[in-house]
Amino acid sequence: MAMCEDESITVVDNSATDPAEFECSANEIDLEDYAHELAFLPDLMDSASTVLDYGGSNVVCSAHTPGQREKLVKALKAQEGIMIASGNALPPPAYGAICDIDVQGHKPIKQRARRVPLKHLKKLYELLTGLLKAGLIAFSNSPWASPIVIVLKKNGVDIRLCIDYKMVNAITVLMEYAMPLVDDLLTELESYLWFRSLDAASGFWAVMMTQRAREISAFVCALGHFEWLRMPFGLKNAPMIYQRIIDNALWRYVQPRGGWACYAEKVRRAEATSATQRGRLSDPNQPTPDSVNSATKFEADHRALAESDPLQDLVNSPESDMFANGEPDESTLTPVFNRRSFVDDICFGGTTFEDCLATLSRLLARFAECRISISFTKRIFVQPAVDFLSHDG
Repeated sequence: MAMCEDESITVVDNSATDPAEFECSANEIDLEDYAHELAFLPDLMDSASTVLDYGGSNVVCSAHTPGQREKLVKALKAQEGIMIASGNALPPPAYGAICDIDVQGHKPIKQRARRVPLKHLKKLYELLTGLLKAGLIAFSNSPWASPIVIVLKKNGVDIRLCIDYKMVNAITVLMEYAMPLVDDLLTELESYLWFRSLDAASGFWAVMMTQRAREISAFVCALGHFEWLRMPFGLKNAPMIYQRIIDNALWRYVQPRGGWACYAEKVRRAEATSATQRGRLSDPNQPTPDSVNSATKFEADHRALAESDPLQDLVNSPESDMFANGEPDESTLTPVFNRRSFVDDICFGGTTFEDCLATLSRLLARFAECRISISFTKRIFVQPAVDFLSHDG
C-alpha cells in the first residue's frame, strides 16, 4: 500500500496490492467482529410488495378469539400510514434526527477503488442501480472515498458487496451513548402471557445525512464515486444514533423546536418542493431558466442539478437535530412502557391480550408522531410467543 499526501488531502493507493486480497471468504473473516467496519450494500427488489396482509400469520393466530382478531386488525389499520410491507422499502425520514460525522478537521482520506473481478461486475451494477433508484445514494464529487470490498458467502458462490469504513471510523469522534444490555431487555418477559415483537422498517435508512456526513461517507468502486443520502450500516456511530431516536420515542425526552406537528409541516413542505424540483429536472420539455443562456446542454444540466434542495437545506440547518437544538417534549402521549429496545428490535408484552393491545396502540401512535416506520412483515403482533434477540418469549 502506498500513501501520498498534499496540503489538503490524503490519498491511499491500494492498487499495487494483489486483487485477490479483496475477495475474502466468509470463512476467513469473522463477520461478527468485522461488521461494525462494513456497510453492506443491500439487494433492493423492484417487485417489492406494497400490500399489507392482515390475515397473515404475523397478525392472526389460533389463540385469538374472533373479537380479539377484529380489535387487533382495527388497531393496526388505525396507523396504517407508518406500516411498510416490504422489508427493503425506503422509509420516510424520521423527524428531528440526522446523521453527522465529526472527524475533528482531519484532511479528507481518498482511497483508490479496489479491483472487482469481471464475474462480479454485473452484481455490483445491479446493487448500485437499486440504491440509486431508491434514493439511498447519489453520485458524489466528495474529496473522501472509501473502497468497496467483496465478501464471499459461506457457499463460496454468492457475494456481499461492502464498503470498508475502517479508516473513516478510526478518525470519527465516538458518540457517547449507552447501548442496552441484552440481559436487561429479557428481564420480566417471562411474566407476560402475550407478546408483541416490533421491527422499525429499515431503521438506519430513516436517518438523513448532513452534507458533511454525505461527503465523508462517500465510497468508490469500479463503476463510480457515490455518497449516502441516508445513514448506512458500518459507520461508527450509526447504532448509537438510531438507538437514541428509538429511546426518545419510547421515553419522550425532547422534540423539535415548535413541536412535532410544526416540524412535520416544515418537512412536508420541503419534501413537496424537492419533489417538484426533481420532476422539473427530469422533464425534457420543461427547461430551466439557466438552460436558455447556457452555452451547452451539459452546462445547463450541471447548473440545474446544483440548485438548492429544500429538504437537504432543512437537514443541514440546526433545527433538524432535536437532540442538540430541541426543546422538552410536550407531547400529550405518555412514555409507552418502562423498558428499552435493542436498536430497532422492540419487544414488550402484557398479562392479558387487552393490556398488550393497548400498549401496541400507544406505541404505534407515538411512532406516527415521530415518523418512525414499522416493518409489517418482519414482526409479530400480539401473540402468545415471539422470538426476540434469538430468545423465545
